[in-house]
Amino acid sequence: MYRMHRVFCANDWELEEERIEFDRMLSGFNEQQAMPAGLLYVPVSLAQMRDKRPYQHTVDENIRACRHYVLLPGEDWGPRERALERDYRLALKCAADPALPMQGVAILLRALPDSRPSPMAATLDAAGFPYCVFTTMEDYRTGITELLQQWLTVDIEA
Repeated sequence: MYRMHRVFCANDWELEEERIEFDRMLSGFNEQQAMPAGLLYVPVSLAQMRDKRPYQHTVDENIRACRHYVLLPGEDWGPRERALERDYRLALKCAADPALPMQGVAILLRALPDSRPSPMAATLDAAGFPYCVFTTMEDYRTGITELLQQWLTVDIEA
């Protein structure tokens, strides 16, 4: 039997391709690395949900139940219908609470098409939130792979 860990991937609408790729990569990671170690990572996301406000309580419950949280913001925290700042701060609060399963919280920030930093970088810097920048899908895949491998190492020992 596998130990299951939920991984919440929150994304800006403009990063739907990256969210889909995250799910694909998580599936492959499960098959190649997590399952042989007795673990199974289950993706959780807001796919196809334009306005999460009516479901915010359910979103919060899902974040609290997750082992890891990945944020893929756009150039800001997002529109009111899908604002991500509150969710990210909840994930941080959950990670600080030893009674909850949350262990890892990460932000992957896409650079602008001309490789300049996203305007969101200044917002994250001002708040003191760490993040990893990616420019291409290959950079993104590398960042996700490294993140999953770090989490797997910790989760195997837990």
